[in-house]
Amino acid sequence: MLNIVEIHKTYQIGPTEIKVLRGITLTVEKGEMLAIIGPSGSGKSTLMNMIGLLEQPTSGSYFIEGKKISYDNDRELSKIRNQKIGFVFQSYHLLPRLTAMDNVGIPLVYRDMKEKEIKERAKEYLKKVEVEDRAQHKPNELSGGQQQRVAIARALIGDPALVLADEPTGALDSRTGQEIMSLFKRLNEEEDITIIIITHDPKIALQCKRKVELKDGVIVG
Repeated sequence: MLNIVEIHKTYQIGPTEIKVLRGITLTVEKGEMLAIIGPSGSGKSTLMNMIGLLEQPTSGSYFIEGKKISYDNDRELSKIRNQKIGFVFQSYHLLPRLTAMDNVGIPLVYRDMKEKEIKERAKEYLKKVEVEDRAQHKPNELSGGQQQRVAIARALIGDPALVLADEPTGALDSRTGQEIMSLFKRLNEEEDITIIIITHDPKIALQCKRKVELKDGVIVG
């Protein structure tokens, strides 16, 4: 489903080259729930940006659902991100003036879908994450766990090939964080959703079906 081959990322800061990723090769099969774990400075955030098509690698190849990604067309990259990748962030990134339902529907707005259909699908996905009773509430009226559930529904609504979650429990207390992980596991097991979780927490990584450990820009385990 996802295949990255010999991905390198080097940043040029003045006369200095900083090599952050050093030849990462990784395959993720459909229906996997994978943790990418590593300490600060290991390169995991940069790798997340590569997987999410938020940055271009210095060298290497990226394939999603058998299609090789070309980085020379920003519009095409935006389309692939919208259709193939659902994002879940530590800080939720919900729009404060919109209701939960409207936040969930945002990815479909960019597909020129009719408003009625967007609302129907948003309601369906809020139900999947068990916050349908908060559909008309704005983010400041929701708990942290509820906001993250809304963010997960937003990531799922476009039927992406991959959900990419960056420290999704990092802003939550331990009990709420475990509820979010249980939700990820249920969605993965019951609906065969492919999920990659970026984390520094070994307890989170252990709950995934497989983990990949990064250190100094290379996979070490």
